[in-house]
Amino acid sequence: MPPDSRKEQGKHPTRWTKGTSGNPSGRPGKGAEIRRQLMDLTPDAMRSITEGIKAGDTACLKIWADRCDPVSKSTMPTVEFLADTTDLTRFSMSVLAAISRGEVTPDIGAHIINAAASVARVAEIDEVRREMKEILERLEAMENDKS
Repeated sequence: MPPDSRKEQGKHPTRWTKGTSGNPSGRPGKGAEIRRQLMDLTPDAMRSITEGIKAGDTACLKIWADRCDPVSKSTMPTVEFLADTTDLTRFSMSVLAAISRGEVTPDIGAHIINAAASVARVAEIDEVRREMKEILERLEAMENDKS
């Protein structure tokens, strides 16, 4: 007879051991079977899509276009220009100068400046962490000297 309360359950041993999975090999995968079934359906699906396109079905045309000629994802073009990297202000001014000379488009220039600002924020956080560590070490040394 099963225990009546959680308190009683805690007292009785179970068949499960703590930290051991009841299914160590995991759930059986069905991916390969699904792929095989889809491959079997491919000729019929292509025939149906082709017939739909011939009949004027725009949904079939869209399916075909999306799969056969997908829209390429936009990428940022590579740009080359000289930049003063002494500090963030001079770097940003160099980017603005490159924009005014036509070496960099305004949208790409804005991305470059925003990326530099993000890097500067990360560098500031690293610097604050280093300073905090140094301060804590000095405080610890002062407390050890008092002892």
